[in-house]
Amino acid sequence: MPKATFYTHVAQPAVFACRLIARAIRDGGQILVWSDSAVAVQQLDVDLWQQIPESFIPHEVWLPTDPMPSETPVLLAFGNALPNIPQDCTVLNLSADFWSQAPAIPNRILEIVGNSLEDLAEARDRFRAYRQSGFEIEHFSREGKD
Repeated sequence: MPKATFYTHVAQPAVFACRLIARAIRDGGQILVWSDSAVAVQQLDVDLWQQIPESFIPHEVWLPTDPMPSETPVLLAFGNALPNIPQDCTVLNLSADFWSQAPAIPNRILEIVGNSLEDLAEARDRFRAYRQSGFEIEHFSREGKD
Protein backbone atom coordinates (compact mmCIF):
# COMPACT_ATOMS: atom_id res chain seq x y z
CA MET A 1 0.00 0.00 0.00
CA PRO A 2 1.46 3.39 -0.94
CA LYS A 3 2.02 5.92 1.83
CA ALA A 4 1.65 9.72 1.85
CA THR A 5 3.24 11.68 4.69
CA PHE A 6 2.15 15.26 5.30
CA TYR A 7 4.24 17.76 7.24
CA THR A 8 1.93 20.72 7.90
CA HIS A 9 2.39 24.22 9.31
CA VAL A 10 6.00 24.32 8.15
CA ALA A 11 7.27 27.84 8.80
CA GLN A 12 10.27 27.62 6.43
CA PRO A 13 9.43 25.09 3.70
CA ALA A 14 12.74 25.48 1.80
CA VAL A 15 14.84 24.87 4.91
CA PHE A 16 12.65 21.98 5.97
CA ALA A 17 12.84 20.47 2.46
CA CYS A 18 16.65 20.28 2.69
CA ARG A 19 16.44 18.59 6.10
CA LEU A 20 13.77 16.17 4.92
CA ILE A 21 15.78 15.25 1.81
CA ALA A 22 18.86 14.59 3.97
CA ARG A 23 16.83 12.33 6.25
CA ALA A 24 15.18 10.51 3.35
CA ILE A 25 18.48 9.64 1.61
CA ARG A 26 19.76 8.09 4.84
CA ASP A 27 16.87 5.62 4.47
CA GLY A 28 18.22 4.66 1.05
CA GLY A 29 16.66 4.67 -2.37
CA GLN A 30 16.16 7.47 -4.84
CA ILE A 31 14.19 10.64 -4.19
CA LEU A 32 12.46 12.77 -6.78
CA VAL A 33 11.79 16.31 -5.61
CA TRP A 34 8.91 17.50 -7.77
CA SER A 35 8.19 21.21 -8.00
CA ASP A 36 5.83 23.39 -9.95
CA SER A 37 8.45 25.70 -11.44
CA ALA A 38 11.96 25.92 -12.83
CA VAL A 39 12.69 28.83 -10.47
CA ALA A 40 11.83 26.73 -7.41
CA VAL A 41 14.03 23.86 -8.67
CA GLN A 42 16.93 26.26 -9.29
CA GLN A 43 16.57 27.72 -5.78
CA LEU A 44 16.46 24.27 -4.18
CA ASP A 45 19.55 23.30 -6.18
CA VAL A 46 21.36 26.35 -4.72
CA ASP A 47 20.06 25.57 -1.21
CA LEU A 48 21.34 21.99 -1.39
CA TRP A 49 24.78 23.16 -2.55
CA GLN A 50 24.94 25.55 0.41
CA GLN A 51 24.68 22.78 3.00
CA ILE A 52 27.79 22.21 5.10
CA PRO A 53 30.33 20.02 3.26
CA GLU A 54 29.96 17.15 5.75
CA SER A 55 26.27 16.87 4.91
CA PHE A 56 26.48 17.34 1.13
CA ILE A 57 23.47 15.86 -0.64
CA PRO A 58 24.34 14.43 -4.09
CA HIS A 59 21.68 15.69 -6.47
CA GLU A 60 21.03 16.87 -10.01
CA VAL A 61 18.36 18.66 -11.95
CA TRP A 62 16.51 16.18 -14.14
CA LEU A 63 14.42 17.05 -17.18
CA PRO A 64 11.58 14.49 -17.34
CA THR A 65 11.93 14.37 -21.14
CA ASP A 66 15.38 12.77 -20.61
CA PRO A 67 16.00 9.23 -19.32
CA MET A 68 15.84 9.12 -15.52
CA PRO A 69 19.33 8.86 -13.98
CA SER A 70 19.59 5.84 -11.72
CA GLU A 71 22.84 6.62 -9.89
CA THR A 72 21.97 10.02 -8.39
CA PRO A 73 20.21 9.78 -5.00
CA VAL A 74 18.22 13.03 -5.36
CA LEU A 75 16.66 14.34 -8.55
CA LEU A 76 15.11 17.80 -8.78
CA ALA A 77 12.45 18.20 -11.47
CA PHE A 78 9.37 20.07 -12.63
CA GLY A 79 7.00 19.84 -15.54
CA ASN A 80 3.49 20.11 -16.90
CA ALA A 81 2.78 16.40 -16.50
CA LEU A 82 3.80 13.94 -13.82
CA PRO A 83 6.60 11.69 -15.07
CA ASN A 84 6.57 7.92 -15.14
CA ILE A 85 8.99 6.90 -12.38
CA PRO A 86 9.84 3.62 -10.65
CA GLN A 87 7.45 2.76 -7.81
CA ASP A 88 10.30 2.50 -5.31
CA CYS A 89 11.33 6.13 -5.92
CA THR A 90 10.21 8.39 -3.06
CA VAL A 91 8.59 11.64 -4.19
CA LEU A 92 8.90 14.88 -2.24
CA ASN A 93 6.02 16.84 -3.73
CA LEU A 94 6.55 20.59 -3.59
CA SER A 95 3.75 21.27 -6.07
CA ALA A 96 -0.03 21.23 -6.07
CA ASP A 97 0.04 18.07 -8.24
CA PHE A 98 -1.79 14.90 -7.22
CA TRP A 99 0.69 12.01 -7.32
CA SER A 100 -2.23 9.63 -6.80
CA GLN A 101 -2.93 10.34 -10.50
CA ALA A 102 0.63 9.70 -11.73
CA PRO A 103 1.28 7.26 -14.60
CA ALA A 104 3.05 5.00 -12.06
CA ILE A 105 2.08 5.68 -8.46
CA PRO A 106 5.12 5.81 -6.16
CA ASN A 107 5.12 3.79 -2.94
CA ARG A 108 6.05 6.84 -0.84
CA ILE A 109 5.10 10.51 -1.15
CA LEU A 110 6.22 13.30 1.16
CA GLU A 111 4.25 16.55 1.26
CA ILE A 112 5.47 19.80 2.85
CA VAL A 113 2.67 22.23 3.64
CA GLY A 114 3.22 25.83 4.71
CA ASN A 115 1.08 27.94 7.02
CA SER A 116 -1.02 29.85 4.50
CA LEU A 117 -4.71 29.10 4.10
CA GLU A 118 -4.12 28.40 0.41
CA ASP A 119 -1.35 25.87 1.16
CA LEU A 120 -3.51 24.14 3.75
CA ALA A 121 -6.57 24.02 1.44
CA GLU A 122 -4.53 22.52 -1.42
CA ALA A 123 -3.02 19.96 0.98
CA ARG A 124 -6.48 18.94 2.19
CA ASP A 125 -7.48 18.24 -1.42
CA ARG A 126 -4.38 16.08 -1.97
CA PHE A 127 -4.95 14.35 1.39
CA ARG A 128 -8.48 13.38 0.31
CA ALA A 129 -7.29 12.23 -3.12
CA TYR A 130 -4.57 10.04 -1.60
CA ARG A 131 -6.97 8.54 0.93
CA GLN A 132 -9.56 7.82 -1.80
CA SER A 133 -6.82 6.14 -3.84
CA GLY A 134 -6.01 3.75 -0.99
CA PHE A 135 -2.89 5.43 0.39
CA GLU A 136 -1.87 5.01 4.00
CA ILE A 137 -1.73 8.54 5.41
CA GLU A 138 0.65 9.98 8.02
CA HIS A 139 0.46 13.52 9.37
CA PHE A 140 2.99 15.49 11.40
CA SER A 141 2.25 19.04 12.47
CA ARG A 142 5.34 21.27 12.57
CA GLU A 143 3.45 24.14 14.18
CA GLY A 144 5.81 25.94 16.56
CA LYS A 145 8.72 23.58 15.78
CA ASP A 146 10.74 25.48 13.17
